[in-house]
Amino acid sequence: MGVSPAGQRVRLSELLAALSLGFDLGMGLPMEHVLRQCLISMRLADRLGLDGSDRGVVYYTALLAWVGCHVDAYEQAKWFGDDLALKADARNVDFAGPVATGRFLVEHLGAGLPMVERAKLGAALMRTGGPRPRAVMDAHCHAACELASRLGLGDGVRRSLA
Repeated sequence: MGVSPAGQRVRLSELLAALSLGFDLGMGLPMEHVLRQCLISMRLADRLGLDGSDRGVVYYTALLAWVGCHVDAYEQAKWFGDDLALKADARNVDFAGPVATGRFLVEHLGAGLPMVERAKLGAALMRTGGPRPRAVMDAHCHAACELASRLGLGDGVRRSLA
């Protein structure tokens, strides 16, 4: 990686740990959520007795797993208003059934807009189908995999992110 002002090399792991704070902000998560996720993942890797190579995959996957969730923030804001509120609220919903999913979408569709505009968005969503969840998830995973590739991380990390 690059060289710091003190002449010390910046390790990729340190850079990604620092960037993870931005991922927290961009997802509406509590600060250091991604770092906690990484720590828990590494503890599980220890308990499973994973070797150094597999532990590296776990580490980088945990730090990069949320990276791609920002790629469609514009689209989310277009349909649902505040994309950060949408993401934060989604953490508290069990999407196991269509009723909960439908309720969540209706409550958030056009959030912050006047009722007439929300109704227009609802009609557009019914007409076009809106964003397709599978395509959205694929885009998230693709962005995370692309970053992992550009950072020179191995196939194991990219497969895990996919």
